[in-house]
Amino acid sequence: MASSKKGGLKIEWRRGLIPLSLLAMFILRFGFGAPIWVLAVFTLWIPLYYILYPKYLRKRWTQFEKEFAYRFQKGDHKGLLEYYRDQWFLRKFGPQAEMLGKLGLVYSAMGKYREAEHALERAIDRAPAAQKDKLFFNLANIKYELGKYEDAEQIYKALRANSPYRHSAKTQLALINLRQGKQVDQARGFLEQERERARGSQKQRIERALAEC
Repeated sequence: MASSKKGGLKIEWRRGLIPLSLLAMFILRFGFGAPIWVLAVFTLWIPLYYILYPKYLRKRWTQFEKEFAYRFQKGDHKGLLEYYRDQWFLRKFGPQAEMLGKLGLVYSAMGKYREAEHALERAIDRAPAAQKDKLFFNLANIKYELGKYEDAEQIYKALRANSPYRHSAKTQLALINLRQGKQVDQARGFLEQERERARGSQKQRIERALAEC
């Protein structure tokens, strides 16, 4: 709740910048007799802030996303973490939820699940509703890796009915059942079918669970 309020205040403050600037110009002109050229210089912040700054931010973000995807695919997770830490501007002014979500992915790939859990929880606090499904799903996967099966199960079951992660969540729930010895035959049969179509870390989880349980 606190983060939502902060986000709201930030939006309201930005909306109020131009009216506040008009008030400041009125005071400068009629209160202090400032010449027109001073007022013209004063208004230069408007195109800088509303046009040039967003363009620069989008450019930096696009470059970061491309480099992130390239390094992640190569498996250069240690180098990627250093690259992430070098992105001071984006970490400060870029999309906070997406940046923290990517940090969680890097930590997860490195097997640093507690750090990943912390990063994803912070990302969820800052994310708009449209981004939360993916972040919650990734967080549940981390909690599974940490052995926090009840927490993971609660998140998987809470995903929206039309979430694109519902099927993967069903697979994860079967993994939890197998690990906890619940509905073992049903869970094992489902996972053996899913093993063929699964990819990446989920396939690894399935194969590990079937071998160990």
